[in-house]
Amino acid sequence: MTPPRRSGRPRASSWAVLEEAAGELFLERGYARTSVVDITRRAGVSRNTFFNYFTTKSDLLWTAFDSTFGELADALVRTRGADLDEVVRHALLELAAELPPENVALAYGQAEPMGLDEELRHAASLRVGTVGSVIRRHAVEAGVEGVRAEVAGTAYAGALIAAIGAWSRAGASRHSLPEILTEAWEPLVGLLRSA
Repeated sequence: MTPPRRSGRPRASSWAVLEEAAGELFLERGYARTSVVDITRRAGVSRNTFFNYFTTKSDLLWTAFDSTFGELADALVRTRGADLDEVVRHALLELAAELPPENVALAYGQAEPMGLDEELRHAASLRVGTVGSVIRRHAVEAGVEGVRAEVAGTAYAGALIAAIGAWSRAGASRHSLPEILTEAWEPLVGLLRSA
């Protein structure tokens, strides 16, 4: 028996429409002066639909990032390298190459005019924690001591977020995130060697 089809927009369509509406409104009115209600009206969806996809308004800026780097644990497992640093770098580069220059690039590139400097810092720090935690768990499973794994995970995640900021401000469509990321983590090489 086939399940009944729901009426309304398909899930992927609603997600994309909300992102697009938010990006337009953030540029037109600024981040602080745009409410969730404004976004849902522009997108033509209900407030409940918004909260089916996003916890907060700032999550709209990070959807492509969250989706892309949500695959990090799998990328770390399938990546082969001479050492753990190399595995982490290759997995991050693989995902960085897939990250589209959408709302996160818009947010960094237009943070001041959109009035979201503080919100962007807060949201970025949450992503550093999330990505860092995935790297830490992988490193601990590979035999790296807990504190060293924690420091390395946070450092690699911080380099990723710093690279995304630099990439966005430099013009994401004209520059390579993997190249900027490679420069950002130069000081970290060797951080994940086993004791």
